[in-house]
Amino acid sequence: MSGSPCARNPRSPGRRTVRNPDLRLWSRSETNRRPSRRGTAAVEFALVAPVFFLFLFGLIELARMVMLQQAMTNAAREGCRTAVLATTIDSADVDAKVRNYLNSVTSSASNTDKVRVTVPAGLASTTSGTELSVAVEVDYQDTSWLPMRYLGLNPTIAAKQVGKRE
Repeated sequence: MSGSPCARNPRSPGRRTVRNPDLRLWSRSETNRRPSRRGTAAVEFALVAPVFFLFLFGLIELARMVMLQQAMTNAAREGCRTAVLATTIDSADVDAKVRNYLNSVTSSASNTDKVRVTVPAGLASTTSGTELSVAVEVDYQDTSWLPMRYLGLNPTIAAKQVGKRE
């Protein structure tokens, strides 16, 4: 029975299956063939990656700007604490205190053209109860990692602290 053109179907014992070697059976993958999608992921990545990285670097720069603003506020506060003390008689001490604090954040803190510190003059003759203010400002392009000047953006980051002389 093995050489006959009809053989019993093992899945259904009552049916016979005709085996014809000339008849080509089509597989499911050949009948439902889709167009090739090779390289689709690379094209999608090439379209999405620039937007993604632009967004990522923008977030990093925004976070750095907020960090710089907070550091400048803290530096102005430290300078004001020094200025209001009755033992402080020189404004250079206040300036040095602010710049020392900012050295932890930006390498250009010692450059007087980039980081501008405004401190009260004549601390030796300032009486108790007088309001003193310390202001710090910097152009963001001087501290940014990205070339902000090419984009036409140059925000000034500033901080001011006011205190009364002891």
